[in-house]
Amino acid sequence: MCITKRPKAGRVPQDMKAFLAWFNAQEDIDPVLKAGVAHLWFVAIHPFEDGNGRIASAIADMQLARSEQSPQRFYGMSAQTRQERKAYYKVLEASQKDDLDITEWLQWFLACLGRAVDGAERISPVC
Repeated sequence: MCITKRPKAGRVPQDMKAFLAWFNAQEDIDPVLKAGVAHLWFVAIHPFEDGNGRIASAIADMQLARSEQSPQRFYGMSAQTRQERKAYYKVLEASQKDDLDITEWLQWFLACLGRAVDGAERISPVC
């Protein structure tokens, strides 16, 4: 289980408002990096007692779908994250320290995304 420093409950509404405004804004940020940042930010807010990681994965998948501008996707970050659960929790915990350096998290997220795409290519024949 991931051990995180939970924010104060009174901050959740304002943090979620800021997160949603950022997530839905059209910004000059690479959309794949935005997926990784969104996942980490949602988990850091920790608005629910349980299921924050699963919801964060769905948010990342949503952003990845936006980035591809395609109705079809043949890979899923959620499934890959579940397969790599131990590494996921380790990098997630390391990334939630006070220094706000999320480089290690983004490196892991992008590598995980690559593995998800590679895995989908192995099991999905290209027509």
